[in-house]
Amino acid sequence: MRDRLPPLRAMRVLEAVWKHGSIAAAAENLNVTQSAIGHQLRQIEEWSGVRLMIREGRRIQLTDAGESLALVVHRGFSSIRHEVDRLTMRERLPVTLAAMPLVAQNWLLPNLPQFHERHPNVALHLATIQSDQPMTPEPDVTILFSLSGDLPAGAKPLVTGKAIPVCAPDYLARHPMQSDADILTARLLQDEDSRMWADWAKAAQCAAPEPPTKGLLYLAGSNLLTDAALAGQGVAICREALIAGHLRDGRLITLSRTAIDADACYFYTLSNAGRKQSTVSQVVSWLGSLAQRQPLR
Repeated sequence: MRDRLPPLRAMRVLEAVWKHGSIAAAAENLNVTQSAIGHQLRQIEEWSGVRLMIREGRRIQLTDAGESLALVVHRGFSSIRHEVDRLTMRERLPVTLAAMPLVAQNWLLPNLPQFHERHPNVALHLATIQSDQPMTPEPDVTILFSLSGDLPAGAKPLVTGKAIPVCAPDYLARHPMQSDADILTARLLQDEDSRMWADWAKAAQCAAPEPPTKGLLYLAGSNLLTDAALAGQGVAICREALIAGHLRDGRLITLSRTAIDADACYFYTLSNAGRKQSTVSQVVSWLGSLAQRQPLR
């Protein structure tokens, strides 16, 4: 029985063609020749027995089958990249504590300082329990996030995913910060994406911060990360578009103009049923009006 996984290098090439929109752009991004790109795509065609490319004049485009496979490959590689980002957290062997959102946000988070006082050497990974059942039927409109800014076919961008360092006023009062370097000496809150503070330090032209040795806390997802910042437990890198209300009412304070993930964005997709439903256009129009208040660029 043959292995049902095609060559990994060829899959990377297919993803690059899908992401960058052409063989020429993919070749430039991967620093290879266009003929090498074509050779890798033909390898997948020979392996699968399915046509992945179609020539239109002087241009070569992916077929529907090619687009479908490329999207699956992209999602798989994205999962791998996300897991690589989590490796630092996994190496520290944190204890994962999961609870319903209301319990995690209103009961556990406010009491975390007492836990770390009693057990400073225990790394904790706080997560929320979500339903393990898929939504049925499929939502007409779904809002998703793309770190790279690469969107699937038919998707429309809404708002930027640019991220900035913020904290609560009372934390800033207790830990004054005048510069980007000062920010990196504070308690740096982080979610499972452990690259964010290193990326921010690089953008701020500062040395990457050393990981803490006491009271280490990982927060699963942006909700808990924002809640921890609001609770005055440290400095968090948050998506600016999603904390605009907290910034306006003063519950969070922007600490620096230096930002990361400028290419990231939130976008929406429509299900097949959603495309056929006339009232969905009203929802999409409303989403567009919300996005105008927080422009994508």
